Amino acid sequence: EDCDGLDNDCDQVVPADELDADGDGMFECDGDCDDADADVYLDAPELYDQLDNDCDGDVDEELWIGTGADGELEVTGTVDLSTHMSGTRTEPDAVAYLVTALGTDTITLDDDADGMVEGDEVLLINLQGSDASHDAVGVYEFGSVASVSGDTVTLADDIGGVYGEVDNNDLTDQFVILQRVPHYTDVTVYAAGVLTTADWEGDGGGVLAFRASGTVAVEATGVITADELGYEAGDTGTCNNCDAFQGESYAGVGIGDEYAGPYNETILGYLANYGGGGANVTGGGGEYGGGATGGDSWNGGGYTAPYPGDTYGEADLDTIFFGSGGGGTWNGGTDDPLEDPGPGGDGGGIVFIGAAYLVADGADAITSIGGTTYHWSHGTWEYGAAGGAGGSIYLIAHDLTLAADAIDATGGFGEDTHERIGGDGGVGRIRIDYDVVNGYAYGEADALLDLQTASDPDPGYVGPPV
Repeated sequence: EDCDGLDNDCDQVVPADELDADGDGMFECDGDCDDADADVYLDAPELYDQLDNDCDGDVDEELWIGTGADGELEVTGTVDLSTHMSGTRTEPDAVAYLVTALGTDTITLDDDADGMVEGDEVLLINLQGSDASHDAVGVYEFGSVASVSGDTVTLADDIGGVYGEVDNNDLTDQFVILQRVPHYTDVTVYAAGVLTTADWEGDGGGVLAFRASGTVAVEATGVITADELGYEAGDTGTCNNCDAFQGESYAGVGIGDEYAGPYNETILGYLANYGGGGANVTGGGGEYGGGATGGDSWNGGGYTAPYPGDTYGEADLDTIFFGSGGGGTWNGGTDDPLEDPGPGGDGGGIVFIGAAYLVADGADAITSIGGTTYHWSHGTWEYGAAGGAGGSIYLIAHDLTLAADAIDATGGFGEDTHERIGGDGGVGRIRIDYDVVNGYAYGEADALLDLQTASDPDPGYVGPPV
């Protein structure tokens, strides 16, 4: 409805013709608080643009609940948001592209952005760097698409983060993606249903992010999961008597594969690959939020035991990461037909959910668990691979109803049934922003106790929704 003396919306009401009442050159009256901007009008959806789009006096408020534009999502069986298409969409709900260049408010992709349109919300995130260049990994932000032209997406606001090692003019060695964030009304995961996304394989995947304007409900035995979707485990050696690889981390894949003799001892492959576990015949546990353990020395102490990965990231998830992979086990040969040399466990991925209401009726309803490995090899002794670390879970809701043990970002276990065991993966990181949980208001002692009962590990950060 414009301030033009006409009944534009056919509701038989013509707004008062208050032309430029405050002298700013704008038409301002009931129904349109900024006649010069098509994204600003009464009851408009709020966008990430630092404007009061819905004319209610607040700027960019309650954006975590989304608009509901993608409709209702009901999950029976397995739904993968990297391939699932709601309504009349012809591209996946959570379509993602590799970013090749960044401007002030523009993002250039490796392909035409056919799955994104004006008004879509997108997640811009740096998922991996290299040994020489990794300071920007974990940086992320949400934005609103203003326009799309071929392989270029223009945002409604300037890009706020730095995604290159020094600035946004050089993305060398960085794996940055732009992923669409679906906005559902209600999301219901029925019993035995699985809501997930694609695995990280060095070229995308691992990030499960969506919003709901209504309720996200996970019935008992249903799950929203990014288990083992993060950084990959170190594999076993490529030939008989070749040592294994370190686990993958935010700084890239690990070293390994030394043949015979001293194995990875000579190349220091027993050291952590940043968060990734080391490998020296047995494997060290992958790490993220703490608690990973090293593997055993393969000969009882003459050679260095593989290290667990190093901790990284932040408790408040202002930067966000996958969990890192565990180290693999030596490729031992064929002297024991039951042996099974192989990789450690993969790290957990990333789960982000924003909703008005979130209900999790059973244990392990929302998870990003690191991988457990059963691989081992047989030489003079027997040797195990290592577990991967848990990933990231970030939940925002007005009102949470959570069963005990509903949220899980623990690490996976190393192979420990043989003489020289592999290490265990560390825990991931959990953040929960809320107003009410299980009937207790934010700030009440019982609210925090219930969150700790529902989450493993305990949330590293809690706060009211913003």
